[in-house]
Amino acid sequence: MRAAHSLAALGAAFGLLYAGFVLGQQSAPTDYKLVSEDVLAKIDLAKEIDGVEARELRLSSAVIAPDGHVGLHSHRGDPTIVYMLSGVLTNHHDDGTTEEFHAGEAFAEYGSRSHWVENRGSAPARFIVANIHRQ
Repeated sequence: MRAAHSLAALGAAFGLLYAGFVLGQQSAPTDYKLVSEDVLAKIDLAKEIDGVEARELRLSSAVIAPDGHVGLHSHRGDPTIVYMLSGVLTNHHDDGTTEEFHAGEAFAEYGSRSHWVENRGSAPARFIVANIHRQ
């Protein structure tokens, strides 16, 4: 009988200790606090990609030196978002339009429209590229 009381007392003490431990733990938050988010560019992937086989989501860092360029190409099946870190990137589209992008700006390229980009400036154009790439 004495062993049963000791076992019960030990179990009760362990239960109280465990309850105190659990109550003292901070639960993981489920909300956002002191966070700001701005969608800089987006692409509806359902309109761009038939399937995801042999595809990968990539995030790359790129630099185009002064007077450098990436030649004419399209992003059909390879939707891409570019975020400028520094320098200026000039984007030329096949319809004759031209846009300049500076640090902190983003743009998306997708679909069959062709374009090419160049660095006309005196400093390197540094940017981050996120795309759904064919392997």
